Amino acid sequence: KKIYSSHRLDPLKIELWRNIRETPKKDLIIFMPGLGGDINNFRWIGNELSKRGWPILFIDHKGSNSEALLEVLEGSDAIPSSADLFLYRIKDLAAVLKAHNNGKFGLENNSYILMGHSLGALIAFLYEGNLPKDGFNERCNIALKDLALTNLSKLVQCQLNEIPLPEITNFKKANGIIGFNSFGSIIWPMENDSGIKMPVLFIGGTYDLITPLISEQFEIFLSMNPNPLNRFLIIEGASHFSPIRINEKVAKDIESNDIFKINKSFIGSNPNLVQNLSLKVIIEFLENIKKNERIKIMKNQREHNLDFHILDRKTLKEIIKN
Repeated sequence: KKIYSSHRLDPLKIELWRNIRETPKKDLIIFMPGLGGDINNFRWIGNELSKRGWPILFIDHKGSNSEALLEVLEGSDAIPSSADLFLYRIKDLAAVLKAHNNGKFGLENNSYILMGHSLGALIAFLYEGNLPKDGFNERCNIALKDLALTNLSKLVQCQLNEIPLPEITNFKKANGIIGFNSFGSIIWPMENDSGIKMPVLFIGGTYDLITPLISEQFEIFLSMNPNPLNRFLIIEGASHFSPIRINEKVAKDIESNDIFKINKSFIGSNPNLVQNLSLKVIIEFLENIKKNERIKIMKNQREHNLDFHILDRKTLKEIIKN
């Protein structure tokens, strides 16, 4: 499918997964890949959730997708601008939600849930939450003077300084947000700063070298407003790239030009196992939103050779203190 919007010369490319046998009654899930992300890498989510009745729509963000980063690596284009990273992505999401509200996707209601990986999750937070907290420029100046290679997300966050955000008028809020490897701690540095009140599920790993678990993901989780349904799935050994699935049929072609040809030392635990566990928790979270029920808090669990924890806000803060 394609959506026409005034902020892009070419139509916005989207991919909608739904059960063709019936009109889906569940919330539309809108998935946004991260910087350099490709819809192909996340079709495992579309396949599994659509089979269970959730329609899921993937947005291909031209200018900051895998094609754009491949051109950068080949030297044929410049690094994506702040407008590509934030302005156009936010407008892409707004265009999709406008089409959803107008019934373009043939669904029974206009409710929705946002899901994203890395930068895709941040776009969800920016769309549903507050503007950056006062003092953002100063925080960026301090962060970039002491830029640790273990938190590359600081570079991306501070590019938000370079552009004004579009005015967002979303009178209907998301019913929930699911974020893989999320970040945004410079934008919202204190507890409750983001102003996001709907239920959130964070998924992250202890081997994330791009958005470190403790110094980045824990901080942005606490910036969400307290909600009893909020949960954080922490998977031991999972990395920033664990949610990315490479199709085996095209693996040989990928070897020569795919920007996600990642050194095995950065991948961490078996990605397929991480994805299967993530999916199990995502489904429980989605089902519990409708029932207003909480996922059970679990520490030091083991399943399919993976150690993991499912924490709430209170338990997470206790861990940080210790």
